[in-house]
Amino acid sequence: MKSVAVFFGGRSVEHDISLITGVMTVNSIEKDKFNSIPILVDKDGVWYTGDSLLDLDNYKKLDFSKLKRVTVINGDNTLYQIKGKKLLPIEKIFMAINCMHGENGEDGSLVGVLKMSGIAYCSPDMLASSISMDKNFTKIVMKGLNIPTVKGVLIKDFKDIDQVIQKIGFPMIVKPNLLGSSIGVRRADDKNELIDAVNYALRYGESALVEKCLENLTEINCAVYRDGQNLIVSECEKPVMKGEFLTFNDKYKSGKRVFPADIDREYSDKIKGITKKVYQNLNFNGVIRIDYFLCDGKVYLNEINSVPGSLSYYLFGDTLMSFSKMLTALILQGEKEYLQNCSFIREYNSGILMGFGAKGSKRL
Repeated sequence: MKSVAVFFGGRSVEHDISLITGVMTVNSIEKDKFNSIPILVDKDGVWYTGDSLLDLDNYKKLDFSKLKRVTVINGDNTLYQIKGKKLLPIEKIFMAINCMHGENGEDGSLVGVLKMSGIAYCSPDMLASSISMDKNFTKIVMKGLNIPTVKGVLIKDFKDIDQVIQKIGFPMIVKPNLLGSSIGVRRADDKNELIDAVNYALRYGESALVEKCLENLTEINCAVYRDGQNLIVSECEKPVMKGEFLTFNDKYKSGKRVFPADIDREYSDKIKGITKKVYQNLNFNGVIRIDYFLCDGKVYLNEINSVPGSLSYYLFGDTLMSFSKMLTALILQGEKEYLQNCSFIREYNSGILMGFGAKGSKRL
């Protein structure tokens, strides 16, 4: 039976949320079709596998002595156990699913490792992932696609504070440029609050994004994945937020939402259309979720989640059985794209090395 490896955890502030997504995913893969392998990436970046990783209750006090430390190597789709100075083959990986939220996973890093090892994956590729992870670069790309985003400025140094105030104006929202899950986000209504918010955001990375704070906005989410020739676009959902922006607690602790979102058909159709356009133009694969702001009759793209929480299965069906069917569709689509990629020419016999002597070419 073909093995599907599910990667989760990672060196990210979103580590714990990733555990939930990963454990749910690895347990939802159809067992009569695939052998699912959980791969935990701990907070130091070390990889482990083992049956105890299948039960979320075990993570309250995880016994690493019962786990196998594992790795992959370049040009080989085998999963190896690291035992002392030896690498012991465990099994071939047919397909990988990326459930690592945040840096070192959602930013395309994991996919790079998988590509070097020749491991197929049914998650977004490196370019689309890295664009999505960088909030400022997302704005630049969206501008090229004529998709509106909220006005924002990237800041790395406090000497630019006055310029930011002049360009954006209060009130503002400040967030780490390379994070998700609303971690590190603060509102600023004056210069002192802005300095504090930027200082806080820069504790999470080298740059912060300062945006104009939209008043009385509604946040709307929409997800999409490919199944054969068809793009499956979800209905829109409206997460319920208590303040000016959706917080970590709003997302993961209260978890309240309105689905389908109680918005006019005009706006839901527009959001679905933008979601489809982004997926196609950035050449996404796997499943993504895009978060939007609806304010004063205008739709703004807020951010792209290339590894959404719980892989956004709840936007396509309300049961774990429907999630299992969705995962099978993603795996089969990933296999199709991998085989197509393998069919491309990777070699070119230029003959150029024939002109080099033992001491090299003097022309270089």
